[in-house]
Amino acid sequence: MDDTPTYRWVKLAKHCDATGDTPNAVHARRRKRQWQDGVHCRVGPDGNLYVCPQEYNKWVESQQQNSESLAA
Repeated sequence: MDDTPTYRWVKLAKHCDATGDTPNAVHARRRKRQWQDGVHCRVGPDGNLYVCPQEYNKWVESQQQNSESLAA
């Protein structure tokens, strides 16, 4: 059994460490409206940007499905 806590939101730096993503890439997705504030990311009460790992995974998987359907 895995005792690792599952967090709904992680700080941007933690997300980048875990995924290899860059802060600039995250901010670009927000600007392009590929990511919705409140769903994929949000600014916390401390002013930091947080990312939802579960929504990030869904986004990655949807991008993969879109690429596969284009290749078919």
